Amino acid sequence: MSATLASPRLSPIGATRGMITFSLRLLGVSLLGIGSIGVNSAAMAEPPVQISSESGTTTYFPQSNTTTGAIPASDAAKDAAAAAAATTPETPPASRPTPPATAAVTPPTEMPAPASPSVSAPPPSDAAPAAITPAATTPAATTPDATPAPAAVEPAAAPADSAAQPKTEPIPAVAAPVAPPVNPIVAAARAKLGDKALGGRENIAVDVAAARDFYNSRTEPLWVNDSGFTHKAKAVISTLRSADDWGLEPSDFVVANIASGASAEALGAADVQLTLAALKYARFARGGRLDPVALSNILDMKPPVKDAKTVISELASVAEPDAYLRGLNPKHVGFERLRQALLKARGPKQEEEPVDPALLVKLPQGKQLKPGAEDDQVALLRQRLKMPAANPEDERVYDDELVDAVRGIQRDNGLKANGILSDRVRTALNKAGEPKRADPKQNVDRLIANMERWRWLPVDLGPLYVMNNIPEFTSEIWKGNHLELKQKMIVGQPSWPTPVLAANMQFVIFKPSWGMPDGIKSKELLPRLRSASGGGTGIGFFDQLFGGGGGSGGARVLEAYKLQVYYNGRPVDPDSVNWSTADIRQYSFTQPPGADNPLGLVKFRFPNRHDVYMHDTPERGLFAQSYRALSHGCMRVEEPRRTAEVLLAEDKGYSPEKVGQLWDSGASVTLSKEVPVYLVYFTARVDDDGRLLSYADLYGHDGRIMSALRGRPVRYTAPEAFDPAETSARDGVPTASNDAGGATVGADAGSDSMMDAPPPSKKNQNQKKSASAKQQKPQGKSTGGTIQDALSNIFLN
Repeated sequence: MSATLASPRLSPIGATRGMITFSLRLLGVSLLGIGSIGVNSAAMAEPPVQISSESGTTTYFPQSNTTTGAIPASDAAKDAAAAAAATTPETPPASRPTPPATAAVTPPTEMPAPASPSVSAPPPSDAAPAAITPAATTPAATTPDATPAPAAVEPAAAPADSAAQPKTEPIPAVAAPVAPPVNPIVAAARAKLGDKALGGRENIAVDVAAARDFYNSRTEPLWVNDSGFTHKAKAVISTLRSADDWGLEPSDFVVANIASGASAEALGAADVQLTLAALKYARFARGGRLDPVALSNILDMKPPVKDAKTVISELASVAEPDAYLRGLNPKHVGFERLRQALLKARGPKQEEEPVDPALLVKLPQGKQLKPGAEDDQVALLRQRLKMPAANPEDERVYDDELVDAVRGIQRDNGLKANGILSDRVRTALNKAGEPKRADPKQNVDRLIANMERWRWLPVDLGPLYVMNNIPEFTSEIWKGNHLELKQKMIVGQPSWPTPVLAANMQFVIFKPSWGMPDGIKSKELLPRLRSASGGGTGIGFFDQLFGGGGGSGGARVLEAYKLQVYYNGRPVDPDSVNWSTADIRQYSFTQPPGADNPLGLVKFRFPNRHDVYMHDTPERGLFAQSYRALSHGCMRVEEPRRTAEVLLAEDKGYSPEKVGQLWDSGASVTLSKEVPVYLVYFTARVDDDGRLLSYADLYGHDGRIMSALRGRPVRYTAPEAFDPAETSARDGVPTASNDAGGATVGADAGSDSMMDAPPPSKKNQNQKKSASAKQQKPQGKSTGGTIQDALSNIFLN
């Protein structure tokens, strides 16, 4: 009995099979739970779908924000899972499929009951639970050879109960990278830059600020290491010490000497000092040594100084900082030619140049010789010029061939080209024969001053630009490196100087009218109106010339100059105005377009605060003079029509014929692309043949610039030039001034002063100008002068 009731003993093989069977059941239940969760999550992620059998359409419902509870597994699902586990055939160990890797995510202990899987509440955006069908998970769970779907093993895809999922360990925070330590030399450099004494005259604030920002962002020095200056630093120092090769002063760039075994403080100070010296060189190379406007109101230029922060950043990044610094100097051909002349001027002295024997012939001072004269000096002149007479009997005759040669000499020496052999001509000829030593050091200051003015110009002058050189009396139009047009030009008198500036040409105006500016009204027109009306003298000089009595001279003056007078925009009878008490600035005086208009037939406007521009002139004969500082500040050009043709061909594609039509019509053209205009002041330049050419320092700018460069700036306030057509009201009236050399430069016979030029309507006016100017009496006291004295054509600007 006891044997019958005793429990049967299982063999080892049977026990093993039982364990395997139990394990497989557990595995099946686990897979069923995970698969249900995965399907549940996927189903909840899809919007509810309703299929209409009648219409054959499918309707998607939007997701609901309503939170749903956990979805319990149905009894049928539980029974199906248990049956599947019970009917799984036993497989020998060698042929059993490898359990899926996801089984490892199920904790081996504390496994929940197979019939009680649960699903955590889904997120609020999940779909309604009606879309989940538990039976859909059965085939996947009862297929032993099937590979589980990856979606079923993604832990993040199923918001399972915490009991069925492993605990996630928090990710530790990533520590911020540790900043590299600051080199003690840089720390010393920062401290040095914090010293207020570092600024001042030697280092401007913008350079110090740029250096401070730079070192605050660095951990290693720029120019030094523990043993002294680096290779790059030594190259930069060499450039600073040879600054005089570029027209700069080496003493302006102070560099520290580093002793052997120098401390970090000394090395830091040396690094900062070299940085500031390099920044100063960069600034000086671009014209930052001087503020031109601070020297004179007519040096209206702003040098293109490069930003200090940009310079220091590029210095730190380039492979050759020394070449970078030298490259900041102007690259214009004119600047480089002057630099080569400067290097030559600073070279060793050379022996005296050989002198042509003809140059040794001296002409003694004596009387003036006019064309056709006979004199013994003519024979000497022929020897001096190596121009023997064709007929030996004419050796003493001052013939036309000699006259033309003398005119050329006069032009070359800035004299009036009238062909008369005067003492000034003799002096010029005798001076040319003096022994010359090839030592151009006397030109060093002039070369440096002109190089400095080149630094004021933009780095890029533009594809098409106009350059008017005031001392040379020439206007040039350049297209790239090709000279399109070079012509003579008339510029402002020393008492009415043409400003130095850069502006953009915008308008070409044909047949312009002319409005008289206030300065000329007060200085030149008003005294004539008063005198012609009898004011101050009792009898006006117009009345003396034409006969008449007193009060009708105002109209005659304006008629002589073809002027119309307006008050508040309405025509005024000039004889109805008492010019002795009237404020002439309240009246407008206009000359309509025409052959006698002071602006000629075209003007070229490039708006600027000085109200100057280029224009034509009826006084064509003035271009034959060598000295052409004759205007009130504006520039008259010798070839105005050709100027218009070049500009409009480039801007509009106009042919010369089209420009001719505009010339006759009086139209105004607005340029599509503005043309840069540079009014420059170069008293020295080197021509294509390498010859150094010099021009008169009309306004004394050379001396002022050199004084400023040597630390002795002299402020010069020049009279403002006037735009005769569109000037604004000015209260002050400029007066005559002396040039830099102390000699008063008087108005030439061809100037646009009312007092010394004849009217444009007179014939042979150019031949009579000199005599007319010499005979001119002080204004208001002329009682018996010629008609030219009375009707002088002043206002030409």
